[in-house]
Amino acid sequence: MSVPLESLATCFQGLLPAQLFTCSADGIPNAAYLSHVEYVDPRHVALSYQFFNKSKRNIAENPQALVLVIDPDSGQGYRLRLRFVRSETAGALFETMSLRIEAIASYCGLKGIFKLRAADVYEVLAVERSPEEVGTTCQASDAGRRPGALDPVFTLRALQDVAERIQRADSVETLVDSILQGLEDSLGFRQSMILVPGEEEGLLVTVATRGYPEDGAGAEVRVGEGIAGIVAEARKPIRISGLMRGMLYALAMHKEPDGTAGRPRPRIPLPGLASPESQLGVPLLVRGELVGVLVLESETPYRFHEEDKQTIELLGGYLAIAIQNMQLQERAGDAPPEHAAAAPASAPAQVPAACKAARELVYFAADETILVDGEYLIRSLPARILWRLLKTHAATGRTEFTNRELRLDKSLQLPEWKDNLETRLLLLRRRLEQKCPEIRLAPRCRGRFALELGCELRLEARP
Repeated sequence: MSVPLESLATCFQGLLPAQLFTCSADGIPNAAYLSHVEYVDPRHVALSYQFFNKSKRNIAENPQALVLVIDPDSGQGYRLRLRFVRSETAGALFETMSLRIEAIASYCGLKGIFKLRAADVYEVLAVERSPEEVGTTCQASDAGRRPGALDPVFTLRALQDVAERIQRADSVETLVDSILQGLEDSLGFRQSMILVPGEEEGLLVTVATRGYPEDGAGAEVRVGEGIAGIVAEARKPIRISGLMRGMLYALAMHKEPDGTAGRPRPRIPLPGLASPESQLGVPLLVRGELVGVLVLESETPYRFHEEDKQTIELLGGYLAIAIQNMQLQERAGDAPPEHAAAAPASAPAQVPAACKAARELVYFAADETILVDGEYLIRSLPARILWRLLKTHAATGRTEFTNRELRLDKSLQLPEWKDNLETRLLLLRRRLEQKCPEIRLAPRCRGRFALELGCELRLEARP
């Protein structure tokens, strides 16, 4: 091959569509666009087989093919002369290609329709520069790194910095924030988020974000939808480049969830870039258990290299253990039951003189949702917790509470095992900071917090 196949890394990221040319046994040509060309090794590539029945018939008659790929930076085209070897419908290669296509399809609402039928492996007989698509002098390097691209920033010192931040964290809240801040400060990833399994089966809930105008705490994603949902479903990392080649991203971000109790369920918008070009999603696993999902994104095409994917995947295992250990430590540090029962019935917090307007909170029992001044605040377990705290305070004047007493309260319906109470309290605190800062859940010590009110409240329960 006149051009090393491994030097065409950016051509295989899907930033520009490739073209497949085949010919039947009687000499009738056919051309089709490809959604994906996957680099396999220095002598092989894999083509996505989805809808191309004519191309497939031609290959069965004549196993020779030509693929045209274009470097998105220089505009230089490359011809790959191929010979069909085999089709794979299972295995690591098929799963890698399938997950990427499923993630993109889910943004368009086409999951299950736009899917990979097979990964067709071809031997690369020759790689030639295309005279019809002559690029600029800016060419891909021999190492496969596009000119001007951001080099991997993984150094021993950077990883040590992230580890030190994690070790200094003293709660789930400071831990997840430290992880995302470390990814930005030490590794250069400015937009990121962490999602954890929700209370309901098949849902992920956003607990921490960085680099977005809106915090997005409490935003939900269905398992199997979008990059986070596909990562959770497959429990494997996914890297996508050229995400905005079509109309992909906004469709999933604005799709309304299923209705509840006869009306659409209120939702918190998932944070995201307006024009993302690269995404990397990594599952956070501990002994096969999904602790969460880490998602990184960028407006830079091909921002996440293969080295990034491999190192973030390795780092993800460490992050998952850190999050799970912190959850277990916080649960073990809960105040004992007798302390919960003896929590002082302190006087109601004083309302600042400058704060005169009361806030109205309405709890809808049917769908376990709280609205503040008519706007959606929170639902499900965090809503039940908040309503319990506010009603207790209104009846007794108490302001001090413990995690342990919440766990012992059967009315809250916490799971018997792995209730993730600390994560739900984190979501509640952050939603209050965004929508109703006059209500605060202030940590006092491990397993204990105070309800602080900065204004008068009007509470109303509805069916």
